[in-house]
Amino acid sequence: MISNILKSKKQQLLQEGQQNITLGKLVKFSHYETIFKYSFFAVLFVISLYSLDVIQFQQFLKEKNLRRFDWAELKWMVIGLILIHITKEINRYLVYDYVSKALDKKYVGWDRQLRVQKIVKWIYDTFYYSAATIFAYIVFREEKWFPTQLGGQNFTETMYDFPNMPDNPWVPFYYMIQTSSHVHALLLLMFHGTKIELKYWEYLLHHFLAVSLLYFSTIYNCESIGIVVLVLHDISDIFLAYGRTYADIGKNKILVYVSFSAIQISWLYTRVYVFPLKIYDIMVNHPGFLLYWENTKHALYNQVGLMVVLFGMHIYWTIFMIKVGIGIFSAGKYKNVYDNRENKLDHKKEK
Repeated sequence: MISNILKSKKQQLLQEGQQNITLGKLVKFSHYETIFKYSFFAVLFVISLYSLDVIQFQQFLKEKNLRRFDWAELKWMVIGLILIHITKEINRYLVYDYVSKALDKKYVGWDRQLRVQKIVKWIYDTFYYSAATIFAYIVFREEKWFPTQLGGQNFTETMYDFPNMPDNPWVPFYYMIQTSSHVHALLLLMFHGTKIELKYWEYLLHHFLAVSLLYFSTIYNCESIGIVVLVLHDISDIFLAYGRTYADIGKNKILVYVSFSAIQISWLYTRVYVFPLKIYDIMVNHPGFLLYWENTKHALYNQVGLMVVLFGMHIYWTIFMIKVGIGIFSAGKYKNVYDNRENKLDHKKEK
């Protein structure tokens, strides 16, 4: 009964947004669900073409006796999946009631319940991304592939020592724990997102890109790329998760301004400045690929391609983030134009 009501509501909102799609109306993000849906299947088709190449690349590493991922380290992904599930349940138990009471009264009914669930998730994300970022900085900051822009102390090139796997004992542990986090998010969305998530295809594309990048970077010995991408995302996600949480349950208006400013600064620096800089660096500075070009060129195409698509999503999100910022600093009101349900609530209130 409940799932049918939610499904009906989701379909109604999406249908309203997907009628009469024109270039002039693309600013209304509900139209993008159709685009994200087809983009997802396009990405799925393209990466399926790499099925044979990943096998050949692993054979190439074996023949050249190069360092590569030990598949026994998959145990950390299994352990990570279990720990993440348990810690998320603990987090939910500890903060759910508090969030329910503190949440802005404009949220009512199903919108309120679903918003509480999201804020509970954002609270968990704030702590998880903080811990992951601190850990990565401590164990990787002296690596020659860890960028200066993120605090690296000995940076030479992003693909240093490729096609060998990065020679740091913490790489498998960190990589598998992070992979477990993204796999958990993908599975959760696939099994439960269709019932409650209006931006299902958008989030599915993002999570799928993240898991694909982690998988292929492991297969292609490009963990240094993956770690850099993970860290620059995690830094901004700390402020994003905290800022979105405080905007709905915080009482101090000045802190709302401060937290959103932190979101803007961290996001623009890591995702709009550092990320494309690293993509460009990999495209023009890859001596390790050139050394064995016929064996490694598809790895380069794969990694750059996935990152470019991910960067495209960043630009899309940046547009909405700027619009939210304009609303906060010009009108003095937090109006999240990125969230369908909040738009509906605001529309009703304006009437």
